[in-house]
Amino acid sequence: MQAGLTRQEMEQPMVTEGDLHWWLTLAGDVEWTFARTYAETAPHSYVVLNRTPGMSRDDFVRAAHVIHTFGQPAKFYSMTSIYLTSPDGRLKWWTMDKDLSDTSLINQATTERLYGVQNAPSTVSGMRTPYDEIATRYDEQHPIEDAEARALSELVAPFKSDYPTSVLDVGCGTGRVLDLGLTTPDRYAGLDPSQPMLNMLVRKYPSVARIYPTTIEQALADGAFTPGQFEIVTAYDSANELDSATVAALADLASRVTVLKRDSQLGRVSHICGRLRCSLIR
Repeated sequence: MQAGLTRQEMEQPMVTEGDLHWWLTLAGDVEWTFARTYAETAPHSYVVLNRTPGMSRDDFVRAAHVIHTFGQPAKFYSMTSIYLTSPDGRLKWWTMDKDLSDTSLINQATTERLYGVQNAPSTVSGMRTPYDEIATRYDEQHPIEDAEARALSELVAPFKSDYPTSVLDVGCGTGRVLDLGLTTPDRYAGLDPSQPMLNMLVRKYPSVARIYPTTIEQALADGAFTPGQFEIVTAYDSANELDSATVAALADLASRVTVLKRDSQLGRVSHICGRLRCSLIR
């Protein structure tokens, strides 16, 4: 994930602290309906479109984006969802629609009860990035084209075996490398400092093997990886931001190949990859 936003990205709707404050205020003002069917097994309340006074369709969609921007993954038995917790830690909210723009119901429960093994990946980095405010709309604004999928597939084909490939995806964002089918979630490790972007990755791929909510520079400094640990290392949307020492370090982590997707004007990455076992997507 690149550090700076394009002009087009900066013009897209953003989810800010102001939206979070709006939701926290609204959630305290509207009337929540208790879900009597789940009174014993999973007590919670809900608001629903056209039956909850004071909430429009736009309010439901706006709230869904807030929840997935500022929330964290957690488990309800085998199901992974993104939950937003109130500032006082007493309440949590979550949605269940596949597409955030279709949100018509929001659930609320207290936080003292948990359900099942809580082994959802952590997305909390403690860092702010330029991508945080556009994360929940990133995929719809950056649709995958067939040519892009073919280019990546052809590039890595000589380095793949009959089994799913282990991949470290640096600057993974919402998981585009998984979207492009490079490997399977159980063989994938994603690294990114943006909590909201990682939330969207986990939302799409709840069985992802590992998430590193940090920068690659910090992970390398902490000794998080060992040489040759992954068959393929990608810096698919973050190559422009990597210096030569970091790219060299990434090459050491890959037993087969390091894949960089770069801006065509960035000659220094091309030079570095000429000396290492790297491949480029332009």
